[in-house]
Amino acid sequence: MLDDRGPTLTTPTRPHNAHEDPEAEGPTRIFSGRIAILVTALAAGLSLYALYWVIGIIQPQIYRVSFLLLTLVLTFLVFPAHPRWRGQVMWLDWVLVGATLLALAWPIIDFDQFVYRAATPLAIDLALGALTTILVLEATRRTVGPILPVTALSFLLYGYYGPSLELIGLDLFAHRGYDIDRLIGTLYMTLEGIFGVPLNVAATFIVLFTIFGSILAHSGAGQFFITWTMSAFGRSHSGAGPGRTVTLSGFLLGTVSGSGVATTVTLGAVAWPLLRRAGFTPEVGGGILSASGIGAILAPPTMGAAAFLIAEFLQITYLQVIIMAIIPAVLYYLSIVLMIEADARRLGTKAVDVELPSVGTLTRQSGYQFLPLIAIVILLVSGITPFRAVFYSTLLAIALSFIRSEQALKPKRLIAALEAGGRGVLSVAATTATAGIIVGVV
Repeated sequence: MLDDRGPTLTTPTRPHNAHEDPEAEGPTRIFSGRIAILVTALAAGLSLYALYWVIGIIQPQIYRVSFLLLTLVLTFLVFPAHPRWRGQVMWLDWVLVGATLLALAWPIIDFDQFVYRAATPLAIDLALGALTTILVLEATRRTVGPILPVTALSFLLYGYYGPSLELIGLDLFAHRGYDIDRLIGTLYMTLEGIFGVPLNVAATFIVLFTIFGSILAHSGAGQFFITWTMSAFGRSHSGAGPGRTVTLSGFLLGTVSGSGVATTVTLGAVAWPLLRRAGFTPEVGGGILSASGIGAILAPPTMGAAAFLIAEFLQITYLQVIIMAIIPAVLYYLSIVLMIEADARRLGTKAVDVELPSVGTLTRQSGYQFLPLIAIVILLVSGITPFRAVFYSTLLAIALSFIRSEQALKPKRLIAALEAGGRGVLSVAATTATAGIIVGVV
């Protein structure tokens, strides 16, 4: 971690279950006692369930429904309905948890008959389908705000009131309209609505890479990447050196996390003192940190959620997406470095001595941390599916963590990593389910 005297090799820490989870898009709760145990069990269980899916055989509709069930239950427990209710789980949250269990257990319990009733849903299908839609919209509002749920609701109204648009002169957008049976049947009872392609991407690609990044972070890989970059590039005698170091650290850390928010928070906690000592103003330093962190969505091989959606919708391999992302990622980080050169001259920043072992020493000590990232690319090139590639790389990362006893993923730390992986996918799951509503209406 960095302090005003310079960087050391300690790992930055955060309070467990802090109000602001860097993987989350909104404020999250602090837990203690039985609820903390419940949330940990559910989140870690979600990660294990996703990993089991890679090697097990689960019906697609069963898996997507059960995945959404777990993520919605966790969302209502972890994300409060309003920021001022972060102190405890409210009665409303428990009601929504119960409603989620009811609405999403039904397609699993009645699966054999349920899948054949999409064109002629029963009254219970309509009621629980409408309830599921409301639950998805509320979960999305809690995690990413109201704009996307309002957009999805607008599409629902458009699907139902299509004929009315002709009455107000919007002939171009008018259509014959679809009744509640058709809307609920499509959104709730098929794989073309809530449980469509966007949620499938979240339940397969995204959750697996989220778990992979969490495993690497808890095994010390994230801190190693930052330290290695500072050792390799932080000894420059130029005033732009600290800024370049932070940018390249953001890139390496982003290859692990794939999350712009998490990368920025982690990088800021470690690297801001270095920028401050060099003479960067808070405004410029904040810009460097946020730009370097958000680039994680472009940093192969993990990248952001959109990369997986691109692969699925365009029907191309994830390896092709990685190859396509290399040049934009390089250009993006190069542009940041060039802007830092200009800002360093304008602000008159100075070089900062970094008291770290040589890059050769660090590589000999912990260079094995690069192996899981290299393994993913090698496995993809060899023709293995992205799911199995990230699965095997995750197992490799767990095994490699035992090389150094202080970083070994023993049961307690492994559970924490799995919990972080499960919690990290919550906002994405809710968002993609809502996106499925929009796609289903269209």
